[in-house]
Amino acid sequence: MISKDVLEDIAESWSGDIVRENVIWRDIMAGVEDSLKYEEVTVIKGVRRAGKTFILFHMLQKHGGIYLNFEDDRLYNFDIGDFEKVLDMVRKLETPILYLDEVQHVAGWEKFAHRVHRKVKLFVTGSNSGLLSSDYATSLVGRTKSFDVFPLSFTEFLRFTGKRKGRGSFLDYMDTGGFPRIVISGDTSLANEYLDRIIYRDILGTENIRYPEALKTLALYLLSNVGKEFSFRTLKEVSSIGHESTVKDYLGLLRDAYLVGMINRYDPSLKVQESYGKKLYAMDTAFISLGKRMERDTGRVLENMVFLHLKQKGHDLFYGKNGKEVDFIVCDSLNPLKIVNVTFEAANKKTLQREIDSLHYFQEKINVPAELVSLYPSDVPGDIQFHLAHRYMG
Repeated sequence: MISKDVLEDIAESWSGDIVRENVIWRDIMAGVEDSLKYEEVTVIKGVRRAGKTFILFHMLQKHGGIYLNFEDDRLYNFDIGDFEKVLDMVRKLETPILYLDEVQHVAGWEKFAHRVHRKVKLFVTGSNSGLLSSDYATSLVGRTKSFDVFPLSFTEFLRFTGKRKGRGSFLDYMDTGGFPRIVISGDTSLANEYLDRIIYRDILGTENIRYPEALKTLALYLLSNVGKEFSFRTLKEVSSIGHESTVKDYLGLLRDAYLVGMINRYDPSLKVQESYGKKLYAMDTAFISLGKRMERDTGRVLENMVFLHLKQKGHDLFYGKNGKEVDFIVCDSLNPLKIVNVTFEAANKKTLQREIDSLHYFQEKINVPAELVSLYPSDVPGDIQFHLAHRYMG
């Protein structure tokens, strides 16, 4: 328990710090602002350090309210009973808005949210996709408006750095990834710190893990093999985890923490999909080199960037494999919309022809538009849309 006086002091100190922050516009902020009109709880989720907190800072600077960050050590003894004191503080405001950052650290927060969301506008953030999937979160079903925050898009990268759109700035984006602090500071070593915080705090700090070091080994293997098909048996062997079921559980934890995203091989039957291999991608390209002692595979990095670009647009993604392969089958649910192949450099005629043949093969099978994305120009048949990567994502 924490006294009301202490809570007021903490909220006031945060408010003073926040008003001095220089918050750069993120594209998702328009939707978050629009959610002010609704009584539903606004839930902002995403990988650690993607910028969720600064979205709340923007809201507080513009609309006022009370902000609490539950990773603040002064709030370590906060429990669900303390919410009543916070509610008394919010009720005194002209516009009752409450921002709860990393709220997953408070057990039972959903019960409070369910009780007060019609009287107080609530914004909550969390670094775990399971924020609303627990058994006691069922009371909030239909009462939330959710936003997934990704690291910076290429357009946002340009906004943060002041660089002009072009191949050179896109190569810089490939090198740094999209974590705002890394982009601003240029310190790519921060990615290792972020990875450790995700594994040791977000996962091991909350879950009972039998093989903690094997979990990190698994994470590093996956991050250094983005875009490659895998089976759970293979992952069991490389991570020295005893059972495939444990591998699946650990993979689920890495996905819940937004470290990686997984896609299935496309098939109209969900049951058949489950029998196929999978592919994984990093939720930011800054993570990709952490598991390697050599230079990153630039083709895989570009493919990962296209994955993130398509995910930010809200698409359902699969890969295609049936004699030939395509990197992405972009769907609305299970209904294909287009197919996309990615190649770093299309100058190699043999490589280019392989990409074109694969697109034509799947185009005939599912009758959707085909796209080829590359960093450098190339000539392709008229039935395939060619995109330079920096224009495709910018």
